[in-house]
Amino acid sequence: MIAKPTITNEAMTSLNTEYSYDLPAGTRAFSIKLEAINALLKIAFVEGESGTNYTTVPYGETFKANAKVGGSTIYFQSPKASQVAQITTWK
Repeated sequence: MIAKPTITNEAMTSLNTEYSYDLPAGTRAFSIKLEAINALLKIAFVEGESGTNYTTVPYGETFKANAKVGGSTIYFQSPKASQVAQITTWK
């Protein structure tokens, strides 16, 4: 069976503000990147840590995780305002 991806665009209107996304139940892989290539993305897996204990996604890059992650939440932010996080999940 071929996994069908679900694509979500999360608006990040404010700079240095933590946003979150709940990965749907049954998610086996996900990716996240910024729509723009001129901004940095910070990702964390604990609420409140996207500004202190995070993984950095460089300009134009995509963060991918292949694991059973459904039901988890990812937290993210950017030092630039008016960004869009593009999140793709696979079941």
